[in-house]
Amino acid sequence: MVLHHPGSSALYSAGNADDGSQDPQLAVLVLNQAIPHAHTLFPHVWRRATHRLCIDGGANHLHAHSPHEALERPTAIVGDLDSLTAPVRAHYERQGTVVHRYADQDSTDFMKGLRYLDEHLAAGGSRGTTPCTVVVFGGLSGRLDHVMHTLKVLLNEHTERKRRILVVSEDNLTFVLPEGESRVCVTEGRDGPTCGLLPLAGEVILSTEGLRWNLSEQVSSFTGLMSTSNLVEAAEVVVRASAPVVWTCEFHPETQ
Repeated sequence: MVLHHPGSSALYSAGNADDGSQDPQLAVLVLNQAIPHAHTLFPHVWRRATHRLCIDGGANHLHAHSPHEALERPTAIVGDLDSLTAPVRAHYERQGTVVHRYADQDSTDFMKGLRYLDEHLAAGGSRGTTPCTVVVFGGLSGRLDHVMHTLKVLLNEHTERKRRILVVSEDNLTFVLPEGESRVCVTEGRDGPTCGLLPLAGEVILSTEGLRWNLSEQVSSFTGLMSTSNLVEAAEVVVRASAPVVWTCEFHPETQ
């Protein structure tokens, strides 16, 4: 089975409608970092999402970005709430936002946000349906341990739940490609040219088409060969992988 991945086009199909409609299969998570592309891509994806979650201190960043209600309120603020400030909490509670605290210290706030999303979807009768697409703003800058954890969650969610997560940072768009053949849509001027295939789930055999330096049944691993600083040279990149692999590509969102 071939996976046709829309790449960054998934963000634009989700975010550029002007009719005010929401996508019931779209969730947006704002992590506790400055919001990437806060004045361009983010508002459009945020408005279209049915499920809008701030992860703990992510609510502080949202409020700082949009203090006068220019953006819709989050549907929920989730985490252990050690970073959420009292004024921001009170502000969003007055607007009707649910504030949900998970006290356990065995999961990170990012994991708690996904847990809340699953519980919310199940409560609404969505158990067993195709998991919604999750667009995460933040998580791939700052502390290295936080970055590695974001990548770990990406892989775990793909392996355990087949959940599609796209992580947006200031410089890149990152997501998991499954075992088998994937065809990734690339939009000239918005995606690339620099890209990488990261074998973070373990050793993988890779073949590619559409890159400057293509791989042909080559073994890739974290301690061995890793395709970094590669270049996109086609409108569609084909990746054949014996195990899940992380795709990351430079990303330049269109201004509005």
